[in-house]
This record gives sequence, structure tokens and C-alpha cells, in this order.
Amino acid sequence: MRHLLMAAAMAALSGTASAQDAAVGRAVAQTWCANCHTVEARPATAVDQVPGFAVIANRPGVTADGLRTFLSMPHARMPDLSLSRTDIDNAIAYLLSLRAK
Repeated sequence: MRHLLMAAAMAALSGTASAQDAAVGRAVAQTWCANCHTVEARPATAVDQVPGFAVIANRPGVTADGLRTFLSMPHARMPDLSLSRTDIDNAIAYLLSLRAK
């Protein structure tokens, strides 16, 4: 019973942290990603041949772990931004917050 209460408390705290992480992640995305990607949920304009964050978030099979792996390794199509793990996690929290509900 004690373990269940602790797990419930941690889940409640992680929900609050997730919203905060997404807000910080939005700032990270605007700083580092907005040059190529639209980072808002409803962009005013589209960027040619570069998917926006909402499009990426709603692709089937997209997961936080998959995004983390992708963003942690250099890619030919994306510049190496050398983001910290925290920046990556926050950007992922924001991106996934854009999923259609």
C-alpha cells in the first residue's frame, strides 16, 4: 500500500513537472529549432520540406525515447546543436504536448 501511495504522489508531481518542462521546451524550440521548423501548434505559415513540430508529434510511432535518440546523435539533415539532455527532454515534452487529443 505504501508503494502505491508513493507512486501516486510521484505521478502527480511528474504531471506538474511535465507542464513546466513543456513550457521550457517551447522556449528551447523557439531558440534552436524555429529557424527550420514551425514550433507552434497552429503555425501561420508553413516551411517548405521541413515538418513542423505538430506534424512530427502526430506521426504514428513517435515516442519520447525515439525522439531523444534522434536528437542526441548528429544528423546530416540537421545541424549539431549540442543541446543538453535537459534541453532535449524539455523540447520533447513541448513537442509531444502538441499531439492531437
